[in-house]
Amino acid sequence: MAKYRIVLASRVKAQLLRHMEFLSRVSVPAARRFRDAWADTLQQLEANPWQFPIDTDLNLPEGLYRKALFAKRYKALFCVEGDTVYLDAVADCREDPARSALNSQ
Repeated sequence: MAKYRIVLASRVKAQLLRHMEFLSRVSVPAARRFRDAWADTLQQLEANPWQFPIDTDLNLPEGLYRKALFAKRYKALFCVEGDTVYLDAVADCREDPARSALNSQ
């Protein structure tokens, strides 16, 4: 049973779809691996979000966000308040962060 509740920001769904669409055009097996890794990451977040390290990105407020790396090159950014995990973004770590921020608005 899950200890923590996951709340996805509205932009996370769009980001996930964008990543899945890209991967499915390149490789359907890669898209399936991404989907499975994402599902596994959600289960880990529900069980214990504190197992993931704080993100030290200088563009983020210090000590607020944690990161969950999955599928070799993707990062889920989230913060924890009480028994709720607020998932704010899913980023491809190969992308330029400034360009990604512009595309998610």
